[in-house]
Amino acid sequence: MYKRELDSKLASNAEIRAILLYGEDSFLVGYYGEKIAQEILKKDCEKNSFYFSEFDFNSAIACFSQGSLFGGESLVWIKADKKIPKKQLDSLIAALEKNGSGYLILEFYQAENKSAAEYSLDCKALAGSFKGKNIYEARFFSLNAGESFGILREYANGFGLKISDFSLRKILEQQNYDLGLSVAELRKYTIFDSEINAENIENLGYSLGSIEYEEILELMFDRKPYLNLLEKFLEQGFEEIPLIAEIQKYFFQLFLFSSHIKLYGNATSEEVLGYKLPVNLLEKKKRRAIQIGQEKFLKIFCVLNRWHEDSIRGITKGNGFLRALIKIQAILE
Repeated sequence: MYKRELDSKLASNAEIRAILLYGEDSFLVGYYGEKIAQEILKKDCEKNSFYFSEFDFNSAIACFSQGSLFGGESLVWIKADKKIPKKQLDSLIAALEKNGSGYLILEFYQAENKSAAEYSLDCKALAGSFKGKNIYEARFFSLNAGESFGILREYANGFGLKISDFSLRKILEQQNYDLGLSVAELRKYTIFDSEINAENIENLGYSLGSIEYEEILELMFDRKPYLNLLEKFLEQGFEEIPLIAEIQKYFFQLFLFSSHIKLYGNATSEEVLGYKLPVNLLEKKKRRAIQIGQEKFLKIFCVLNRWHEDSIRGITKGNGFLRALIKIQAILE
């Protein structure tokens, strides 16, 4: 089923004994996992969490075999990015059905070393085990702006914040409609007793989503018009030397991905950057890296170095970004 049907079941308090949550929106996978778990835990139920590499089949199935230490039911809540063997998953669900008690939530995320197609195949395989009475699987897609706003409003109310719809939308825009980042940004305003207004967000907000210069570069890569966005970027003002450093970093990361893929056939962000990127951002960087050959990287770095030199000498006079973009676009064509 999809998000709308799951929302309907939750609204009607339909019983959910086991559910697989997956899809392209990882925030929703975790959001609904938490939502369902909290409803289950309102009952006389003991939570047993297994996060990623912590999953142990014997320990998980023992929760259903032995029940809760306190005499109630057990919730087995698994977060995983590696496919659980079908035999193990079937055994967990069979034990749950045989006992007539207990609950299972499986949040399944896309691993960094898996393509979207491979993840889709794994999801399909897992979904085959989630059949039976009160046993479901739910697939999530990216939210539209209205749906994102609705969930952010839910969090704002839960945090007890006084904030207008306009200000909430401003946070979403600031974080490029990334709900995970928007919720994290919203959480920091919980220290305020007064209403959160647009001025607070302008002064205290920090964009952790795609930065505007990256949006411009993405449009350039896709051969789409970027002058309107560039104009807005220039109007808000920027310091040229730090901007050059950020753009050099952007292309250097792509160069690292390109080199790693050329040597080993694939790349994870942990191998290349030393930290984990969201799956969609990782796939985008890998795709961009493959678009640029080694010789083109050299030419791009020469353009950026010249821009840096001209900026220090005061030659660019604020139009260095546009000049660099035009040159880089010509290199990429």
